[in-house]
Amino acid sequence: MNFKREQEHISYSSKTYIPDFTFDSINCAVEGKFCDSDRREKEMIAEINDDIQAYSTKYKNLIFVVYDTGFIRDEPKFKQTLSLKVSLLK
Repeated sequence: MNFKREQEHISYSSKTYIPDFTFDSINCAVEGKFCDSDRREKEMIAEINDDIQAYSTKYKNLIFVVYDTGFIRDEPKFKQTLSLKVSLLK
């Protein structure tokens, strides 16, 4: 499958966002996040919410890959909140 790695630039408000991977053939952006501290968990939530707003202006399908090294304390709550956010945007 053909993809681009950090080549797309999406302007949203006064900021430019760069998805990690984009797949034009399936209208999809993929973003990876790495959680290696308690502080990072909170930062990732804000980053993902921002990314959703920006990426959804260009891509219909968004995939977020979260690699947790043991710092996300309540995984179901973490997933549910972000799933709800994505569902509301559709």
